[in-house]
This record gives sequence, structure tokens and C-alpha cells, in this order.
Amino acid sequence: MDPLQQLRVWMSSRGLKVTIIPSNDCHFDEYVPARSQIRAWLSGFDGSAGILVVTASAAALWTDSRYFLQAERQIAGRGIDLMKLKMPGTPSIPDWIKAQCAASGTSPEEFIVGVDGDLFSYSDFEDFKGQLAPVPMVTFSDPFDSLWSGRPAMPDAPIVLHREEYAGRSASEKYHDVISSLGVQGCFALFVSACDEIMWLMNLRGGDIEYNAVTLSYALLTEKGETLFCRRESLTPEAVAYLASQGIEVLGYDEIDAALDAVSPQAVRIVSNNCCSVNKYNILSKAGRMAPDPTVGGTVAMLRSCKNTIQSEGFRRAFLQDGVCWVKLLKFIYDNYADGALSEYSITQKLLEIKRGSENYCGESFEPIVAFNANAASAHYSFASEEESARIEGGGFLLMDLGSHYPYGTTDTTRTIFLGKDDPTEEQKRDYTLVLKGMIDLAEAIFPAGTRGCQLDILARGPMYATGKMYFHGTSHGIGQWLCVHESPQIRMEYSPVTLQPGMILSDEPAVYVDGSYGIRTENVIQVVPFAETGYNSFYKFDTLTLVPIDTRAVDYDLLSPHQVQWLESYNKKVYESLKDLLSPQERQWLLTWSA
Repeated sequence: MDPLQQLRVWMSSRGLKVTIIPSNDCHFDEYVPARSQIRAWLSGFDGSAGILVVTASAAALWTDSRYFLQAERQIAGRGIDLMKLKMPGTPSIPDWIKAQCAASGTSPEEFIVGVDGDLFSYSDFEDFKGQLAPVPMVTFSDPFDSLWSGRPAMPDAPIVLHREEYAGRSASEKYHDVISSLGVQGCFALFVSACDEIMWLMNLRGGDIEYNAVTLSYALLTEKGETLFCRRESLTPEAVAYLASQGIEVLGYDEIDAALDAVSPQAVRIVSNNCCSVNKYNILSKAGRMAPDPTVGGTVAMLRSCKNTIQSEGFRRAFLQDGVCWVKLLKFIYDNYADGALSEYSITQKLLEIKRGSENYCGESFEPIVAFNANAASAHYSFASEEESARIEGGGFLLMDLGSHYPYGTTDTTRTIFLGKDDPTEEQKRDYTLVLKGMIDLAEAIFPAGTRGCQLDILARGPMYATGKMYFHGTSHGIGQWLCVHESPQIRMEYSPVTLQPGMILSDEPAVYVDGSYGIRTENVIQVVPFAETGYNSFYKFDTLTLVPIDTRAVDYDLLSPHQVQWLESYNKKVYESLKDLLSPQERQWLLTWSA
């Protein structure tokens, strides 16, 4: 019996007409351990973002533009319809469920929708419940241990100390920063379930999720101190000693429900409704007053996003090392592609070989994307084997989106380079140049305090709009320090109340994707820094951290303003001056010639 049929049999036994399966686990982080990849097991689609909805006779998968091509390929033949988010004609999940209800002839009150109460946040649950009414929505507990034969076990990677020489502040200092930001007095309890927030708060790092230096954990902060809930046996001796020195109590991962139930009735219970599960919210709300986190975006998340001076210097060090690795890789590609010896796979292997020789390298920050020509039209293209990867033959665009973890910083850079003897076509040059213009325009923005990312998004998209083209993913995401490559805040079309503040580190990655032909993305990482204090306001700008040369072969200089031309020339010169003393004579000469 296939996974979907197993689920349907179970649903029938519980009286459920619909089940909604999100991508997340109970911590609501973007990526999840293998054990929690339930949606992937049921649907075959293994992208990081997507929601599967299953009825007795139908199924549909909602995902965003990064995964349209991948999802279509992976769900083919499984009886699942692809729902393309933000595309005209795509119904919302509640509307689709109501349509299924109407088609079934079942009364709305009997068309019961079930969700795992550990996988739905309180805010999402309430939102869906309101939109689905009068169709009822109920919660259930994880049934997949019995349904999923061979389900992966809970991860158990070591939990190590993230040294203060990299973090810039002690765990106890961060605890007091949080208390100060909350502005509460008296008895309170702050519940934190996002693993990357907990790792930042406690100065710890783990490895429970591939490419993300986190461990599955919870935290509870009160006026008396803080408690970490994790696998105690996975803590290294150094981490145990550090937590004790910071006055942090450590309990088992499975003890969190009892601890939430034992919170003093007098305590104000503080949660971020969008990352607190329905089940945990219900435990907390039984015997005390609930209060939303007073900080827009979440107190811990916002403190984490604003990097201090030591962290900022660490990021610069990481991008310097990463720039050297990029130059070595680019030289390797240009030295070898003409004879047809390279493939997407071999380039990826060379990348990993180079990175492993870099000092303090802690692994990739996401699965490397190396995509040639039409493959790059899928924003998150990947291949499972050497045989599935494309050979680099003939001419065209090669897109590479690569990132690394170092204990002092995490990198994320995308470059699209043009290979081949022939010149790029006029359309290729236009698309490449307009993406570059968008990246430069955002990087050069000057804006007042209080500005939100959505207010700057048009700077990156505007040049491409003039051609009637666009990209559907976000323009930007925050970046963690040896944590998760994606964190808040973001610069995207959708409204977000989070304002950009000094110290925040974000990506800048406009793009264009032409199905069947090519994809172009140019990505630098930028940091919000002060610009000026005037009688009108405090003004900020961006400082570019990435040190990787930009290919100029496909640039149409007639489409760039004089200022943009100057920016490009100055940027490539800065890259050369920053990296030259770290390169071999041959690499130095190659970089000087290639980026001129």
C-alpha cells in the first residue's frame, strides 16, 4: 500500500475527511530532520517549502516558484495536483477544501479537517479554522510511527559550545538582553521553540538538521532564570560546563510539556503565536494569562538578527575566506570547461574539495546549487547523482549558488557566469544586466529608520519589470551566524512589519528564470549600517560583505547608468585588492585578468 493510501485508511478510521500536512516540524524551523519529512514521504516532493492536503479521493500540493519544476517532476503519477502559489487561478487551501466538500455531497459540518497539533502554529490554526468555517478543524497526535515503515529515528548529533570569542556576548548577557527587551516585571514565562533562536540564546551549536547547526530543543525563560530542554547526553563536556557557568538548567527534551504545565498560575505566558504549536499553546493557556511577544518579529529573533561588532567582523572574515574559495573554483572551471570534461557534479565535487581546505570550515550552509543552462530555470535545482547532472558542453549560463559555515560567520553567494566561444545573445545580455542592475540598486539604497523590507523590494525588481519579466521568490533573507542560512528579516513583495536595523545581515538576490533556456541570479550579502543622523531622521545604508568577482562578459553597458558602471568596476577592483595576497601568483593573475 502506498503512503497516501495508508494515510487515507487511517483517516477513515478516525472519521477525518481531510488531512493537512505542512513542511515543518514542531519547532517551525525552515528545514527539518529526516524523521519529520512526512510531506516528502507522502508526496515524493522533497523541497523545503510546501503543504500537502489529502482527502479520500484527491490530493494537492501547494508550493512556491522556487520549486514549480521540481515539484511537478517529483509528484508526477502520484495523483497529486500541483498548486502554484501566487499564480493566477491558484485557489487557497481553505477554498480548495471547501470545493472538495461541495463536490463530495457531504455537509460542511461532517467534512472534518484534521491536523497534527504539534505541526500547526497557534496563529495558523486559528487562521485556517476561521477561513474553513463551517467546515470543522480538529487536531490529532502524530500517527506516522505506525504508518511509516522504516521512519528515521530522532537525530542525536553532538551539541557543542559556540565560543564567546565568536558570539560576542555570553549566554547570561543575552538572557538579560531578552528580559530588558520584553519589558516585563514580576512573574512571567517566555516559551521559545525555534531551534536557531535557542542555539543563539545559549551559545550552542548542533547538527540535527542537515546544513543547519541546530539541535532539537526548547527553552523556557522566567524571572528566575532559563531552562534548556534537549538531549542531555548529546552535550559535550565543554557545553555542560558552560551552561552551568551561565546558570542555565538543563532538562530532557521530553520534559517540556510537564514544565509548561507547571508554570506558575501568576505568570504571564509569552509566546510568538506563529511559532508556538497549538498543543504547546493549549498547555500554557490552561491556567494563566497568555500574551503575545511584544517585539515585532519576536524578541529573541530580532536580537539574534542584529549582529554585534564581533559577529560583524567574523562575517567579514568568513566572506574573505569564501572569496578565496570562489576564485579557485572559477579558475578551475575556466581552465577546464572547454574540453567538455566538466559536469555540474564534478564542479560541485571540486567546490567541496576546495572548501574543505579552508581554515575552520564547518560545512556547507545549504545544498550547493550548480546548474547549467535550462537546469538553472529551476531556482532550487538539484541532482541526485553524477548521471543526473548535466555536462558543461557548448555555451551558456552556469549558475552557482554556494554557501559555507565558519564558526564566526555564514556565507551565501550566487554567481552566474557565461561560458562558450560565442557571445551571449541580446536577450541573455539584457536579462543578465537587468538582474545586475537590481542587485546594485538595492545594495546602494539609503533609507530612514523604520523602513521595512517590502518598501525596498521594488529596487531589486524594478529593472526586470520593464521587460515584463519577474521572479516570484523573495529578494532577500537574513543570515545566521553558523546557524541557519535563512532567518529574518526579509526583503520581499509581501508586507512584513519587521523594520531594518543596524547590524542586520541580509542577502540581495534578484533573478530571472526562462523555462527551458536559462536562469540568472546574482547574489551578494549586505549589512545594514548607519549612514547619517539629520534633523529629519536616522538614515541607514548597506555595506556589501561578499567578495566574489562578478562576470562582465554578459553585461550590456548601455543598460547601466554611469553610477552603476562605476559601482561594478569598483566592486571587482575591491574584490581583487581584498583577495590578492591570499592567492597564488597564478590565481592572482587570473583574477586580475578575468574581472578587469
